[in-house]
Amino acid sequence: MEITNVKIFKAKRRGPILAYANVILDNKFIIRGITLIETERNGRFISMPSRRLRNERKSFRDTCHPLNAEIRNELTDAIFAAYDEFISNED
Repeated sequence: MEITNVKIFKAKRRGPILAYANVILDNKFIIRGITLIETERNGRFISMPSRRLRNERKSFRDTCHPLNAEIRNELTDAIFAAYDEFISNED
């Protein structure tokens, strides 16, 4: 699997959400709505797109997600590299 494109969108609200990202894999598959988050406790990480479970008030399930830590780290590194570039070009 190759990450062929990462598009960053600045978050409009404040707080731990830094931005959102869309990622294209192998020029064939897109994942929209990945959330970039930074907290004091956990540092920087990504949250995959999710949906609320039926009849559950606070339960969500990812609609897609990496199957192992290696792929999650690769995805996280690529997304935050694109975010860092996006922020440096914004100034």
